[in-house]
Amino acid sequence: MAELLHIFADNLLPILLIAAVGFYIKRRFDVHPRTVSTLLFNVFSPSLVFSQILKSRIAGDEFIRIFFATILFQLACAFIAYWAARLQRTSPTERANLMIGSFCLNAGNFGLSLVGFAFNDEVFSRAIIVFIANIATNYSLGTFIASNGHQPLSKSLLSVAKTPAVWALISALIVAHFHIELPLVITRSIDSLGNAALPLMLVLLGLELGQFGKFGQLRLVATGVVIRLLLSPFIALGLGALLGITGPALTAFVIQASMPTAVLTIIFTTEFNLERDLALNIIMASTLLSPITLSILIYLFRIPI
Repeated sequence: MAELLHIFADNLLPILLIAAVGFYIKRRFDVHPRTVSTLLFNVFSPSLVFSQILKSRIAGDEFIRIFFATILFQLACAFIAYWAARLQRTSPTERANLMIGSFCLNAGNFGLSLVGFAFNDEVFSRAIIVFIANIATNYSLGTFIASNGHQPLSKSLLSVAKTPAVWALISALIVAHFHIELPLVITRSIDSLGNAALPLMLVLLGLELGQFGKFGQLRLVATGVVIRLLLSPFIALGLGALLGITGPALTAFVIQASMPTAVLTIIFTTEFNLERDLALNIIMASTLLSPITLSILIYLFRIPI
């Protein structure tokens, strides 16, 4: 118990405190999260991706396994959420809410910050791959589901191609593959922007949570939280074993897969007229409860085998 409290205090409490700053600013000054979100999406997150991929030494086959496993994992969560919603006889909008709330991971704001605090650079660089794969699935499958199938999947996939972090990944892989030497002024600038990404992500998380009203639709919220926090680690471990993912890659994959629901789902609910309050409830509940499950997972992955 003492070790779990130590893990929580050292790795999760700083995340909650920084997010609390954003929460307070939202409630006190009514700052709109969109400006911070735009900066992160277009500048800071791509810089973090580019910087970390260049610094990492990840083999191509390992990269593919992690990327593919993340997509399979999110598809599995969406499948489980779909049938859970069918069994509860939900409306199409509630079903879409539950599905995106179950497979859209907060692998950026919360995940990268936590992995950065709790583990070494080997794990962090692999967590970046999960983050990118998560973005790709969120903006393709997430958009398709949120539109209740009304938006063609081809159009949803096109939105992935417009994501700056994806282009940062491709650019970094090209630079690394061809051993291109970038000027120091470029690498230092990108590294500095990347270093600013994690604290800004956490402030944005607080700004988004600052829009929360009150809890409701507890049955659906509980279903989403169970899938997101309790089932997900076991699904990720199973996929990891199936695809031969081990070591730092497995740690990064399982920890990232166990993150609370992404604040991105709020954007989907606004864009496609889903239930915004339900999305905020799932995000808030999974975020507040995740320190319990994540502390246990960190403890287990730190045990020498």
